[in-house]
Amino acid sequence: MKRINILASMLMALVAFTACSTDRDDNPVLQVPANGSFMLYAPGIVANTIDLDNSSSLTFKVDQPNYGYTAPITYMMEFAASEDGNTWSSWQPTETSNENPLGITLPTSEIASAVTSGLVELGREETEFPLTAKVKARVRAFLPGMEETTSIYSNEVVLSATTSYVLPPVPALLFYMVGALPGWSAEGALTALLYPEGGDVYTYTSKFVDGDNPANLKIWAQEDLGIWANAYCVEKDKDGTQDETGAIIQADAGAIKAPTAEYYTFTFDKHHMSYSWTKLEEQNPVEYEAMFVVGGFNGWPGDGGVAMTQVTPHNWYVETTIGEDTQLKFRANYSWDVNWGYGSEDGEWTVTADDFGKVGVGGAKNIAVNKGTYRFYINDITGKMLITPVE
Repeated sequence: MKRINILASMLMALVAFTACSTDRDDNPVLQVPANGSFMLYAPGIVANTIDLDNSSSLTFKVDQPNYGYTAPITYMMEFAASEDGNTWSSWQPTETSNENPLGITLPTSEIASAVTSGLVELGREETEFPLTAKVKARVRAFLPGMEETTSIYSNEVVLSATTSYVLPPVPALLFYMVGALPGWSAEGALTALLYPEGGDVYTYTSKFVDGDNPANLKIWAQEDLGIWANAYCVEKDKDGTQDETGAIIQADAGAIKAPTAEYYTFTFDKHHMSYSWTKLEEQNPVEYEAMFVVGGFNGWPGDGGVAMTQVTPHNWYVETTIGEDTQLKFRANYSWDVNWGYGSEDGEWTVTADDFGKVGVGGAKNIAVNKGTYRFYINDITGKMLITPVE
């Protein structure tokens, strides 16, 4: 009898083992681990400040998270930056994915880009780089094809790194001033394009006067011309503010008013969503009787050309069609005594949709423009020139 019981027990254990094995291998149950349930290990060199400019890659390793069964796992790194170790940027993901938890290798160029993005988010400017920062790293793990439902994060490790500014240039966008100077309409705004300064900063220099009073304004992006709900300016309860600096919003905004009825440079910082007014030292700039676009397309006339309109004080505008590939310049009055071009060689600046603004230099070389219809802008105080293709 005892021998029968032993055999029966062995049989039951074999059935149970087979059932468990079948559940595990043939019918796996997905378990999504909690965040922080798997460990990220910092590279051994984190005791030192990592020079991201002069290294090619960095390798991390993690413990493999347990999803309940053996499965391929994708690992991607994220980084946050801080200068003081207290205020941190948002997490910046990198592009390279890895499948080996014992060797998560990233090009340092991607880490540098993430750190740069974080520091820019915290207010650092391109001219302030190279910078040394505290850097937090973490790994995001997920099952391929199930990223949304299976993503989890490791613990965080902190290191120190130095990087140059490695982000690509911010593309210049088209922003227009609408208000007392050009008029409160999309048609008027088209004549008052803000001048790109780089780094998502735009300016407009003029005498901001409405009769005897300071002029007010809002800003429209190209795609939002005529849509008041999408105008950039200040909070509604600050409508008419004459503060020299302030925050910008894009939602049912109130208007900004110049501090005084004088010459200013108005600056719109799109990246930081802020504005400022800078009063010009010279409040009596040279006045010009006329402004023309002159070039090979109209025979380089000694007198005249395509006449521009002074749409706001010292800002000129015209839309015209150029019937051939050509070179041209801006010319004041009716002789070549005062004219604006660019560069040290003719055609050094060829106008494109991505390169439509320059600072003109008196007597400089010709500007190359392909045939087409363009809007021409020039400020005769700053020399800033804009030539934008009309689509």
